[in-house]
Amino acid sequence: MRVLITGGSGFIGRHLSQSAVELGHEVVATYLAPAELSGNPPLPSGVRWERLDLKDRAGVERLVESTDADAVFHLGAQAYAGKAWQSPADTFETNVLGTVHLYEAFRRHPPHAGVFLASSAAAYGAVDALPMREEALLRPVNPYGVSKACQDMLSLQYALNFNLRIVRGRLFITTGPGKTGDVLNDFAQRVAQLERQGQPGRLRVGNLEVRRDISDVRDVVRAIWIVFERGDPRQPINIGAGQSFSVRAIAESLVRLSRVPLTLEPDPTLFRPTDEPDIRSDISRLRSLGYSPTIPLERTIEDSLEHWRKFGTG
Repeated sequence: MRVLITGGSGFIGRHLSQSAVELGHEVVATYLAPAELSGNPPLPSGVRWERLDLKDRAGVERLVESTDADAVFHLGAQAYAGKAWQSPADTFETNVLGTVHLYEAFRRHPPHAGVFLASSAAAYGAVDALPMREEALLRPVNPYGVSKACQDMLSLQYALNFNLRIVRGRLFITTGPGKTGDVLNDFAQRVAQLERQGQPGRLRVGNLEVRRDISDVRDVVRAIWIVFERGDPRQPINIGAGQSFSVRAIAESLVRLSRVPLTLEPDPTLFRPTDEPDIRSDISRLRSLGYSPTIPLERTIEDSLEHWRKFGTG
């Protein structure tokens, strides 16, 4: 099967590309800037890399036509909430208009096995109760979440109106070795830095009293395949851990694993103006398709710390 992965150079995209190659598929994956093709660990081998800007309608059409993929995983997006606040127009052009460009191309060149959209828990926004269920109203509270809610609704619209098989996975926090920009790996990087100094130190932390739904990327990739193969376009499916974990427990676990004595030091600059006390998914629908998480958070913490010990900070 020929597989097209938009955003293949991203964190989840790299793991999904590797998984697709190992399953014997012919894989075409996209990147936006050449810098995305560097870094550690290296990109998976056996993948054909194509540069793509989702805002370029003609470029999207050319790639879809030339690839003629059997299956598409749409992960390409402006994925940072902070950047979305700074540049909402660019975020909407990439995430919303870019998705329209892609789906319009699929109307002319439909992937017969279907399309998977990487939606986001950010689309839920303000919820009245936990755990977050797929039936909850989408009330996003930042520009990034609004853009992901738009992607989600566009996917349903194109599936219903144009007979395209587009399934939606609403991803909660996904982490693992080599991720950047999340709390677990931020902590792990700092621990590795302090270890290299070879003396007792202080691990700077923000708000430790929140809880987050965190999954290992290796579990998430498995869930993505399950949703792609078995999902119903009419029903979005949460992809998460189905439980929330204390950020304090993550920090304390890394302190225990450290090779030098460390103490936790609150840093006011690392606190956010607002922070939801708890984010937790209901994954009953995903479990009904045969999925259950297999990688405990402690292993993810250990593997992430080992990554930063090996590769440093970049």
